[in-house]
Amino acid sequence: MIKVMVCTKDNYIISINVTGHANYDEHGNDLVCASVSSIMFGLCNAVDMLHHDEPKVASNNITISINSPDEISQTIMQTGLIQLQTIEQSFSQNIKVEIQEV
Repeated sequence: MIKVMVCTKDNYIISINVTGHANYDEHGNDLVCASVSSIMFGLCNAVDMLHHDEPKVASNNITISINSPDEISQTIMQTGLIQLQTIEQSFSQNIKVEIQEV
């Protein structure tokens, strides 16, 4: 299962961490994994280009942290959260999104 942990502070999303595998289908054919990866890499690129915070990408783990949240970063992160929650609605056995206030 893919686990998504979203941390918020003062009504801003300050980080999104994604770990695991969806196990929806065989490696290379897993549409859930591919969808989540595509969303997260798009977010990484947007954060890097528009907000200049560096995402951390490792095997089975992507973390996007915002050091100084603002309206630009909120728009980027909220868009990603909505996309991930949309996948969760259709594939709840393969992805779980949790939101935590820190």
